[in-house]
Amino acid sequence: MPNDKWIADLKTVLQVAKARLDVREKKKTEQVAKERYVVADYIRNNKVPRARIAVEHLVREDYKIEAMDRVEAYLDTLLMRMQLIKDRPKNGAVDPAIEQPLANVLWAAPFLTQDIPELGQLTVMFKKHFGPEYVAMCEQNKIGMVDVDLLRCLSCDLIPKLLIEKYLVEICRSQNVQFEPDPTIMAQDEFWTIGQRYVQSTPTTDEKKLPPPAPSGGGASSSGGSGGGGGVGGRMEFPVVPSAQPSAPMPQPQYPNINFGPSIPPPLPSSSSNAPRLGFNMDSSPKVPFHDPFPQVPNSNDRSTPPAPHGGSDDPGFDDLARRFEDLKNRK
Repeated sequence: MPNDKWIADLKTVLQVAKARLDVREKKKTEQVAKERYVVADYIRNNKVPRARIAVEHLVREDYKIEAMDRVEAYLDTLLMRMQLIKDRPKNGAVDPAIEQPLANVLWAAPFLTQDIPELGQLTVMFKKHFGPEYVAMCEQNKIGMVDVDLLRCLSCDLIPKLLIEKYLVEICRSQNVQFEPDPTIMAQDEFWTIGQRYVQSTPTTDEKKLPPPAPSGGGASSSGGSGGGGGVGGRMEFPVVPSAQPSAPMPQPQYPNINFGPSIPPPLPSSSSNAPRLGFNMDSSPKVPFHDPFPQVPNSNDRSTPPAPHGGSDDPGFDDLARRFEDLKNRK
């Protein structure tokens, strides 16, 4: 069982390695962003082969940044599970909770030691604690617990040409630079091939504006001549469909002039009825008949009422005023 000093040193090295990984990630990200402008300048100056070489370096740097991010996550996991490293069982078995992060850190340490020297120190410390045989198995991935994405990011395989071409396309698109990718390389991309077929099959605007081609052979012209001018000069004339004329407006219905008379009150219920009443308890005593408060408007077609004499009026106040006005004129 390790002593407390070894655990404290291990915790310190893990924290320093995690902090250094974070700093290196940010620096590399800024460098990659600057190098993208350099690649765009190569394309503007028609230096496509040199741009492809620079893009290959960019792809490897992006892979390295992704690998650093994953290793940083595994270091954080080991820090949180430090007690499991301290309480190692007597039989020397590794706890399954720390086996995967430990295997990934030990496998990635040789690839990142140049940028993160603390990873080399972790390898030496884990050799003393877990034994050199276990550390060697992790470095060679004989346990088979190394992340597939981490293997892809730190492997020494060649970068696919299709990926380099896609990087070039995206860099030129972001920098507004005209670039035509290599069709032989882009043919490996299924989606790009489908898009090219669609572009080639879509007619241009000039082709859409062209009139339909004339029918070949003399059959159409002869049939047109016998049909009474169906075709002129070998061209088919389609019949003109008359446009629908707007229909006349529908006449408005004529309603009869109804003369509304005075309101008739409803009949009063008979008091002799002994039938039970349903609903509210309403008073059935006789009430005053209802009178319409509004005066009845005489009908213009009714000739029964004689018209008023000329100059006269039914209003007594108006007649009194007229008589006084006549008296004043006579006095003068």
